[in-house]
Amino acid sequence: MASLEIVARLSEPSIQGAQRARELVKKANESLEQSRQDHEKICEMHPKLAFLISENQAQSEVCRRLEDGLKRHQKDVDMVVETKGRQAEELQKEMAMVIELLKSREVAEREFRSPHIADDNGVVPKHTLYDHIDQDAVDVLERSVVECLGELRSIGETDGKLCRETLGKIANVELPMAEDISVTWDGVHGIGALVAESQSVVDEIMQDSQSMDHHCDQLRGTIRELEAEGGVLSTDDYNVLLRDTSEIPAIVDDMQEALESIQRRTEETHVRYLQYSAFYSDNRRRFEAITQISQAIDSYVSLAASSQTQFGLLSAQLERSLEDTWGLVSWYRNFHSSYDGLIAEVHRRRQMQGRLYAVVEDMRSQLDNMYMEEVRERAGFVDRFGMFLPSDLCPFIQDPPMQFTVEEVGDGERLASVMSHETTRHSKKSADDNDEQQESKSFA
Repeated sequence: MASLEIVARLSEPSIQGAQRARELVKKANESLEQSRQDHEKICEMHPKLAFLISENQAQSEVCRRLEDGLKRHQKDVDMVVETKGRQAEELQKEMAMVIELLKSREVAEREFRSPHIADDNGVVPKHTLYDHIDQDAVDVLERSVVECLGELRSIGETDGKLCRETLGKIANVELPMAEDISVTWDGVHGIGALVAESQSVVDEIMQDSQSMDHHCDQLRGTIRELEAEGGVLSTDDYNVLLRDTSEIPAIVDDMQEALESIQRRTEETHVRYLQYSAFYSDNRRRFEAITQISQAIDSYVSLAASSQTQFGLLSAQLERSLEDTWGLVSWYRNFHSSYDGLIAEVHRRRQMQGRLYAVVEDMRSQLDNMYMEEVRERAGFVDRFGMFLPSDLCPFIQDPPMQFTVEEVGDGERLASVMSHETTRHSKKSADDNDEQQESKSFA
Protein backbone atom coordinates (compact mmCIF):
# COMPACT_ATOMS: atom_id res chain seq x y z
CA MET A 1 0.00 0.00 0.00
CA ALA A 2 1.36 3.41 -0.88
CA SER A 3 2.58 5.65 1.90
CA LEU A 4 0.24 8.45 0.81
CA GLU A 5 -2.80 6.22 1.11
CA ILE A 6 -1.72 5.01 4.53
CA VAL A 7 -1.30 8.55 5.85
CA ALA A 8 -4.62 9.58 4.33
CA ARG A 9 -6.41 6.79 6.20
CA LEU A 10 -4.82 7.98 9.50
CA SER A 11 -5.81 11.59 8.93
CA GLU A 12 -9.55 10.98 8.66
CA PRO A 13 -10.15 9.74 12.29
CA SER A 14 -7.62 12.28 13.53
CA ILE A 15 -9.48 15.16 11.93
CA GLN A 16 -12.80 13.87 13.27
CA GLY A 17 -11.31 13.50 16.74
CA ALA A 18 -9.83 16.99 16.61
CA GLN A 19 -13.18 18.38 15.48
CA ARG A 20 -14.91 16.59 18.35
CA ALA A 21 -12.29 17.91 20.77
CA ARG A 22 -12.89 21.50 19.64
CA GLU A 23 -16.61 21.05 20.16
CA LEU A 24 -16.00 19.73 23.67
CA VAL A 25 -13.69 22.64 24.43
CA LYS A 26 -16.32 25.07 23.18
CA LYS A 27 -18.98 23.51 25.42
CA ALA A 28 -16.55 23.47 28.33
CA ASN A 29 -15.82 27.19 27.86
CA GLU A 30 -19.51 27.95 27.60
CA SER A 31 -20.19 26.00 30.77
CA LEU A 32 -17.26 27.69 32.49
CA GLU A 33 -18.52 31.12 31.43
CA GLN A 34 -21.94 30.29 32.84
CA SER A 35 -20.28 29.32 36.15
CA ARG A 36 -18.30 32.55 36.19
CA GLN A 37 -21.39 34.65 35.57
CA ASP A 38 -23.33 32.84 38.27
CA HIS A 39 -20.40 33.23 40.67
CA GLU A 40 -20.12 36.95 39.88
CA LYS A 41 -23.85 37.41 40.45
CA ILE A 42 -23.59 35.54 43.75
CA CYS A 43 -20.62 37.71 44.81
CA GLU A 44 -22.61 40.82 43.91
CA MET A 45 -25.75 39.54 45.63
CA HIS A 46 -24.08 38.22 48.78
CA PRO A 47 -23.62 41.49 50.75
CA LYS A 48 -27.14 42.61 49.83
CA LEU A 49 -28.62 39.29 50.88
CA ALA A 50 -26.62 39.24 54.10
CA PHE A 51 -27.82 42.77 54.89
CA LEU A 52 -31.45 41.90 54.12
CA ILE A 53 -31.34 38.78 56.31
CA SER A 54 -29.82 40.67 59.23
CA GLU A 55 -32.05 43.71 58.80
CA ASN A 56 -35.19 41.66 58.36
CA GLN A 57 -34.50 39.78 61.56
CA ALA A 58 -33.97 43.00 63.50
CA GLN A 59 -36.86 44.90 61.91
CA SER A 60 -39.22 41.93 62.23
CA GLU A 61 -38.59 41.93 65.96
CA VAL A 62 -39.06 45.72 66.10
CA CYS A 63 -42.32 45.53 64.14
CA ARG A 64 -43.54 42.66 66.30
CA ARG A 65 -42.90 44.68 69.43
CA LEU A 66 -44.53 47.75 67.92
CA GLU A 67 -47.57 45.75 66.88
CA ASP A 68 -47.84 44.21 70.35
CA GLY A 69 -47.36 47.65 71.85
CA LEU A 70 -50.11 49.02 69.61
CA LYS A 71 -52.49 46.31 70.80
CA ARG A 72 -51.56 46.95 74.43
CA HIS A 73 -51.94 50.69 73.89
CA GLN A 74 -55.47 50.23 72.57
CA LYS A 75 -56.36 48.09 75.57
CA ASP A 76 -54.71 50.60 77.93
CA VAL A 77 -56.67 53.51 76.45
CA ASP A 78 -59.93 51.57 76.69
CA MET A 79 -59.06 50.56 80.24
CA VAL A 80 -58.27 54.16 81.27
CA VAL A 81 -61.56 55.44 79.83
CA GLU A 82 -63.53 52.59 81.39
CA THR A 83 -61.82 52.96 84.78
CA LYS A 84 -62.23 56.73 84.87
CA GLY A 85 -65.86 56.40 83.84
CA ARG A 86 -66.52 53.85 86.56
CA GLN A 87 -64.76 56.05 89.14
CA ALA A 88 -66.77 59.09 88.04
CA GLU A 89 -70.04 57.14 88.24
CA GLU A 90 -69.19 55.83 91.70
CA LEU A 91 -68.13 59.29 92.82
CA GLN A 92 -71.36 60.80 91.52
CA LYS A 93 -73.36 58.32 93.59
CA GLU A 94 -71.24 59.02 96.69
CA MET A 95 -71.68 62.78 96.27
CA ALA A 96 -75.46 62.41 95.83
CA MET A 97 -75.63 60.26 98.96
CA VAL A 98 -73.64 62.66 101.12
CA ILE A 99 -75.60 65.68 99.81
CA GLU A 100 -78.82 63.90 100.67
CA LEU A 101 -77.37 63.07 104.08
CA LEU A 102 -76.63 66.76 104.73
CA LYS A 103 -80.08 67.78 103.52
CA SER A 104 -81.73 65.32 105.89
CA ARG A 105 -79.82 66.57 108.97
CA GLU A 106 -81.81 69.42 110.50
CA VAL A 107 -80.04 72.07 112.61
CA ALA A 108 -81.64 73.02 115.95
CA GLU A 109 -82.89 76.60 115.70
CA ARG A 110 -82.40 77.25 119.41
CA GLU A 111 -78.70 76.69 119.19
CA PHE A 112 -77.61 77.96 115.77
CA ARG A 113 -78.61 80.79 113.54
CA SER A 114 -80.47 79.93 110.36
CA PRO A 115 -79.38 81.50 107.06
CA HIS A 116 -83.04 81.57 106.03
CA ILE A 117 -85.50 84.38 106.57
CA ALA A 118 -89.22 84.09 106.95
CA ASP A 119 -91.37 84.37 103.86
CA ASP A 120 -94.44 86.58 103.52
CA ASN A 121 -96.42 84.08 105.54
CA GLY A 122 -93.86 84.10 108.33
CA VAL A 123 -92.67 80.60 107.56
CA VAL A 124 -88.91 79.98 107.86
CA PRO A 125 -87.53 77.16 105.65
CA LYS A 126 -86.03 74.18 107.43
CA HIS A 127 -82.42 74.76 108.43
CA THR A 128 -80.12 71.81 107.51
CA LEU A 129 -76.39 71.14 107.24
CA TYR A 130 -76.75 71.40 103.45
CA ASP A 131 -77.29 75.17 103.91
CA HIS A 132 -73.63 75.49 104.94
CA ILE A 133 -71.89 73.89 101.93
CA ASP A 134 -70.83 75.49 98.65
CA GLN A 135 -73.04 73.86 96.03
CA ASP A 136 -71.41 75.96 93.29
CA ALA A 137 -68.04 74.35 94.04
CA VAL A 138 -69.66 70.91 93.80
CA ASP A 139 -71.25 71.81 90.46
CA VAL A 140 -67.94 73.12 89.08
CA LEU A 141 -66.12 69.91 90.00
CA GLU A 142 -68.88 67.70 88.61
CA ARG A 143 -68.93 69.65 85.34
CA SER A 144 -65.15 69.35 85.11
CA VAL A 145 -65.35 65.58 85.61
CA VAL A 146 -68.13 65.19 83.02
CA GLU A 147 -66.37 67.38 80.44
CA CYS A 148 -62.98 65.72 80.88
CA LEU A 149 -64.52 62.27 80.75
CA GLY A 150 -66.45 63.16 77.61
CA GLU A 151 -63.32 64.43 75.86
CA LEU A 152 -61.37 61.36 77.00
CA ARG A 153 -64.03 59.08 75.54
CA SER A 154 -64.03 61.03 72.29
CA ILE A 155 -60.25 60.84 71.97
CA GLY A 156 -60.33 57.17 72.99
CA GLU A 157 -62.91 56.35 70.33
CA THR A 158 -60.98 58.24 67.64
CA ASP A 159 -57.69 56.70 68.69
CA GLY A 160 -59.25 53.24 68.92
CA LYS A 161 -60.64 53.55 65.39
CA LEU A 162 -57.27 54.69 64.07
CA CYS A 163 -55.53 51.92 66.00
CA ARG A 164 -57.87 49.26 64.60
CA GLU A 165 -57.38 50.61 61.08
CA THR A 166 -53.61 50.45 61.53
CA LEU A 167 -53.77 46.90 62.87
CA GLY A 168 -55.99 46.03 59.89
CA LYS A 169 -53.40 47.42 57.49
CA ILE A 170 -50.71 45.39 59.23
CA ALA A 171 -52.85 42.25 59.04
CA ASN A 172 -53.39 42.81 55.29
CA VAL A 173 -49.66 42.98 54.60
CA GLU A 174 -48.50 39.61 53.31
CA LEU A 175 -45.28 38.86 55.12
CA PRO A 176 -43.29 36.24 53.18
CA MET A 177 -41.64 33.64 55.37
CA ALA A 178 -38.06 33.70 54.13
CA GLU A 179 -36.07 30.54 54.79
CA ASP A 180 -33.82 30.83 57.80
CA ILE A 181 -30.37 30.40 56.24
CA SER A 182 -26.85 31.40 57.14
CA VAL A 183 -25.12 33.36 54.39
CA THR A 184 -21.34 33.62 54.82
CA TRP A 185 -18.38 34.39 52.60
CA ASP A 186 -17.15 30.84 53.14
CA GLY A 187 -20.03 29.59 51.02
CA VAL A 188 -19.23 32.11 48.32
CA HIS A 189 -15.59 31.09 48.38
CA GLY A 190 -16.69 27.45 48.04
CA ILE A 191 -18.56 28.35 44.85
CA GLY A 192 -15.45 30.18 43.64
CA ALA A 193 -13.46 26.99 44.26
CA LEU A 194 -15.83 25.07 41.98
CA VAL A 195 -15.27 27.65 39.24
CA ALA A 196 -11.50 27.40 39.74
CA GLU A 197 -11.65 23.61 39.47
CA SER A 198 -13.64 23.91 36.24
CA GLN A 199 -11.10 26.40 34.92
CA SER A 200 -8.30 23.93 35.61
CA VAL A 201 -10.11 21.14 33.79
CA VAL A 202 -10.87 23.43 30.83
CA ASP A 203 -7.18 24.27 30.60
CA GLU A 204 -6.37 20.54 30.48
CA ILE A 205 -8.85 19.66 27.74
CA MET A 206 -7.73 22.70 25.76
CA GLN A 207 -4.22 21.30 25.86
CA ASP A 208 -5.57 17.93 24.67
CA SER A 209 -7.42 19.66 21.87
CA GLN A 210 -4.32 21.59 20.88
CA SER A 211 -2.31 18.31 20.89
CA MET A 212 -4.83 16.76 18.49
CA ASP A 213 -4.72 19.83 16.29
CA HIS A 214 -0.93 19.52 16.25
CA HIS A 215 -1.23 15.82 15.32
CA CYS A 216 -3.56 16.70 12.44
CA ASP A 217 -1.12 19.38 11.30
CA GLN A 218 1.64 16.73 11.27
CA LEU A 219 -0.53 14.44 9.15
CA ARG A 220 -1.36 17.20 6.69
CA GLY A 221 2.33 18.14 6.51
CA THR A 222 3.35 14.57 5.82
CA ILE A 223 0.72 14.25 3.08
CA ARG A 224 1.96 17.43 1.41
CA GLU A 225 5.56 16.17 1.53
CA LEU A 226 4.60 12.79 0.07
CA GLU A 227 2.57 14.43 -2.66
CA ALA A 228 5.36 16.80 -3.52
CA GLU A 229 8.36 14.49 -3.32
CA GLY A 230 6.69 11.12 -3.91
CA GLY A 231 8.75 9.60 -1.16
CA VAL A 232 8.12 6.63 1.07
CA LEU A 233 6.97 6.97 4.77
CA SER A 234 9.47 5.37 7.15
CA THR A 235 8.32 2.69 9.56
CA ASP A 236 9.25 4.80 12.62
CA ASP A 237 7.27 7.78 11.36
CA TYR A 238 4.34 5.54 10.55
CA ASN A 239 4.41 3.99 14.00
CA VAL A 240 4.44 7.42 15.64
CA LEU A 241 1.51 8.62 13.55
CA LEU A 242 -0.37 5.39 14.09
CA ARG A 243 0.15 5.55 17.86
CA ASP A 244 -1.00 9.16 18.10
CA THR A 245 -4.02 8.45 15.95
CA SER A 246 -5.00 5.40 17.98
CA GLU A 247 -4.91 7.46 21.21
CA ILE A 248 -7.41 10.04 19.94
CA PRO A 249 -10.62 8.10 20.88
CA ALA A 250 -9.42 7.62 24.44
CA ILE A 251 -8.46 11.28 24.69
CA VAL A 252 -11.85 12.32 23.37
CA ASP A 253 -13.56 10.07 25.92
CA ASP A 254 -11.48 11.63 28.70
CA MET A 255 -12.41 15.09 27.42
CA GLN A 256 -16.08 14.05 27.41
CA GLU A 257 -15.82 12.96 31.02
CA ALA A 258 -14.01 16.18 31.89
CA LEU A 259 -16.77 18.17 30.18
CA GLU A 260 -19.37 16.31 32.19
CA SER A 261 -17.51 17.13 35.42
CA ILE A 262 -17.38 20.80 34.38
CA GLN A 263 -21.08 20.74 33.59
CA ARG A 264 -21.84 19.17 36.96
CA ARG A 265 -19.93 21.97 38.69
CA THR A 266 -21.70 24.49 36.48
CA GLU A 267 -25.03 22.97 37.42
CA GLU A 268 -24.11 23.05 41.09
CA THR A 269 -23.00 26.66 40.78
CA HIS A 270 -26.19 27.55 38.94
CA VAL A 271 -28.30 25.83 41.63
CA ARG A 272 -26.44 27.86 44.24
CA TYR A 273 -27.15 31.00 42.21
CA LEU A 274 -30.84 30.11 41.93
CA GLN A 275 -30.94 29.53 45.69
CA TYR A 276 -29.27 32.86 46.34
CA SER A 277 -31.62 34.53 43.90
CA ALA A 278 -34.66 32.93 45.54
CA PHE A 279 -33.39 33.84 49.02
CA TYR A 280 -32.70 37.38 47.88
CA SER A 281 -36.16 37.69 46.28
CA ASP A 282 -37.91 36.33 49.39
CA ASN A 283 -35.94 38.57 51.74
CA ARG A 284 -36.43 41.53 49.43
CA ARG A 285 -40.20 41.01 49.46
CA ARG A 286 -40.11 40.48 53.22
CA PHE A 287 -38.12 43.70 53.61
CA GLU A 288 -40.69 45.57 51.54
CA ALA A 289 -43.52 44.07 53.60
CA ILE A 290 -41.80 45.05 56.84
CA THR A 291 -41.34 48.54 55.42
CA GLN A 292 -45.09 48.73 54.78
CA ILE A 293 -45.79 47.68 58.37
CA SER A 294 -43.29 50.21 59.68
CA GLN A 295 -44.84 52.96 57.55
CA ALA A 296 -48.31 52.07 58.82
CA ILE A 297 -47.14 52.29 62.43
CA ASP A 298 -45.23 55.52 61.77
CA SER A 299 -48.36 56.98 60.19
CA TYR A 300 -50.40 56.03 63.26
CA VAL A 301 -47.82 57.53 65.63
CA SER A 302 -47.76 60.75 63.60
CA LEU A 303 -51.54 61.05 63.48
CA ALA A 304 -52.08 60.09 67.12
CA ALA A 305 -49.23 62.09 68.64
CA SER A 306 -51.19 65.27 69.38
CA SER A 307 -54.31 63.43 70.54
CA GLN A 308 -52.25 61.24 72.86
CA THR A 309 -50.66 64.32 74.38
CA GLN A 310 -54.12 65.80 74.89
CA PHE A 311 -55.30 62.46 76.28
CA GLY A 312 -52.53 62.50 78.87
CA LEU A 313 -53.30 66.09 79.90
CA LEU A 314 -57.03 65.40 80.17
CA SER A 315 -56.39 62.20 82.11
CA ALA A 316 -54.26 64.11 84.62
CA GLN A 317 -56.84 66.89 84.85
CA LEU A 318 -59.64 64.35 85.36
CA GLU A 319 -57.60 62.62 88.06
CA ARG A 320 -57.16 65.93 89.90
CA SER A 321 -60.89 66.69 89.62
CA LEU A 322 -61.76 63.23 90.91
CA GLU A 323 -59.34 63.63 93.81
CA ASP A 324 -60.78 67.05 94.63
CA THR A 325 -64.32 65.68 94.48
CA TRP A 326 -63.41 62.69 96.64
CA GLY A 327 -61.82 65.13 99.07
CA LEU A 328 -65.03 67.14 99.11
CA VAL A 329 -67.12 64.00 99.71
CA SER A 330 -64.80 63.04 102.57
CA TRP A 331 -65.00 66.56 104.00
CA TYR A 332 -68.81 66.54 103.85
CA ARG A 333 -68.92 63.17 105.61
CA ASN A 334 -66.62 64.51 108.32
CA PHE A 335 -68.75 67.65 108.46
CA HIS A 336 -71.86 65.53 109.08
CA SER A 337 -70.19 63.46 111.77
CA SER A 338 -68.57 66.54 113.32
CA TYR A 339 -71.98 68.13 113.79
CA ASP A 340 -72.72 65.55 116.49
CA GLY A 341 -69.51 66.59 118.20
CA LEU A 342 -70.54 70.22 117.82
CA ILE A 343 -73.85 69.58 119.56
CA ALA A 344 -72.05 67.87 122.41
CA GLU A 345 -69.49 70.68 122.60
CA VAL A 346 -72.18 73.36 122.68
CA HIS A 347 -73.97 71.48 125.45
CA ARG A 348 -70.71 71.18 127.37
CA ARG A 349 -69.95 74.86 126.96
CA ARG A 350 -73.44 75.78 128.03
CA GLN A 351 -72.99 73.78 131.21
CA MET A 352 -69.60 75.36 131.81
CA GLN A 353 -71.08 78.77 131.10
CA GLY A 354 -73.76 78.12 133.69
CA ARG A 355 -71.16 77.14 136.26
CA LEU A 356 -69.13 80.20 135.43
CA TYR A 357 -72.15 82.46 135.80
CA ALA A 358 -72.94 80.89 139.15
CA VAL A 359 -69.41 81.65 140.35
CA VAL A 360 -69.63 85.18 138.94
CA GLU A 361 -73.00 85.82 140.56
CA ASP A 362 -71.68 84.64 143.90
CA MET A 363 -68.63 86.85 143.55
CA ARG A 364 -70.80 89.81 142.55
CA SER A 365 -72.99 89.25 145.59
CA GLN A 366 -69.96 89.10 147.86
CA LEU A 367 -68.46 92.22 146.31
CA ASP A 368 -71.75 94.07 146.59
CA ASN A 369 -72.16 93.12 150.26
CA MET A 370 -68.58 94.06 151.05
CA TYR A 371 -69.02 97.34 149.23
CA MET A 372 -72.21 98.25 151.09
CA GLU A 373 -70.62 97.27 154.39
CA GLU A 374 -67.65 99.51 153.63
CA VAL A 375 -69.98 102.38 152.69
CA ARG A 376 -71.71 102.08 156.05
CA GLU A 377 -68.41 101.88 157.95
CA ARG A 378 -67.07 105.03 156.29
CA ALA A 379 -70.36 106.89 156.83
CA GLY A 380 -70.26 106.02 160.56
CA PHE A 381 -66.65 107.21 160.82
CA VAL A 382 -67.50 110.50 159.20
CA ASP A 383 -70.52 110.95 161.46
CA ARG A 384 -68.41 110.44 164.62
CA PHE A 385 -65.16 112.19 163.80
CA GLY A 386 -65.56 114.12 160.55
CA MET A 387 -66.61 117.44 162.12
CA PHE A 388 -63.43 117.52 164.19
CA LEU A 389 -60.94 116.78 161.45
CA PRO A 390 -59.70 119.58 159.20
CA SER A 391 -60.38 118.81 155.55
CA ASP A 392 -56.81 119.52 154.52
CA LEU A 393 -55.38 117.07 157.03
CA CYS A 394 -56.54 113.97 155.13
CA PRO A 395 -58.56 114.94 152.08
CA PHE A 396 -59.13 111.35 150.82
CA ILE A 397 -60.90 110.39 154.06
CA GLN A 398 -64.14 111.57 152.49
CA ASP A 399 -63.64 109.35 149.37
CA PRO A 400 -66.10 106.49 148.75
CA PRO A 401 -64.75 102.92 148.86
CA MET A 402 -63.34 101.26 145.72
CA GLN A 403 -65.96 99.31 143.80
CA PHE A 404 -65.16 96.15 141.75
CA THR A 405 -67.17 94.83 138.84
CA VAL A 406 -67.06 91.50 136.93
CA GLU A 407 -67.00 92.03 133.17
CA GLU A 408 -67.63 89.55 130.35
CA VAL A 409 -64.85 89.34 127.77
CA GLY A 410 -65.69 88.10 124.25
CA ASP A 411 -68.40 88.36 121.64
CA GLY A 412 -71.53 88.74 123.66
CA GLU A 413 -73.74 88.24 120.63
CA ARG A 414 -72.19 84.84 119.82
CA LEU A 415 -72.43 83.84 123.48
CA ALA A 416 -76.07 84.81 123.47
CA SER A 417 -76.72 82.62 120.44
CA VAL A 418 -75.72 79.50 122.38
CA MET A 419 -76.91 80.49 125.89
CA SER A 420 -79.93 78.84 127.36
CA HIS A 421 -82.92 80.85 128.50
CA GLU A 422 -81.96 80.25 132.12
CA THR A 423 -78.46 81.60 131.58
CA THR A 424 -79.87 84.68 129.90
CA ARG A 425 -82.22 85.23 132.82
CA HIS A 426 -79.32 85.12 135.33
CA SER A 427 -77.40 87.57 133.19
CA LYS A 428 -80.32 89.99 133.18
CA LYS A 429 -80.77 89.71 136.99
CA SER A 430 -77.07 90.51 137.55
CA ALA A 431 -77.38 93.57 135.39
CA ASP A 432 -80.38 94.79 137.44
CA ASP A 433 -78.44 94.29 140.70
CA ASN A 434 -75.54 96.31 139.32
CA ASP A 435 -77.94 99.15 138.52
CA GLU A 436 -79.25 99.14 142.13
CA GLN A 437 -75.72 99.21 143.52
CA GLN A 438 -74.89 102.15 141.27
CA GLU A 439 -77.88 103.99 142.64
CA SER A 440 -76.80 103.22 146.24
CA LYS A 441 -73.30 104.47 145.51
CA SER A 442 -74.64 107.68 144.03
CA PHE A 443 -76.81 108.25 147.11
CA ALA A 444 -73.86 107.68 149.42
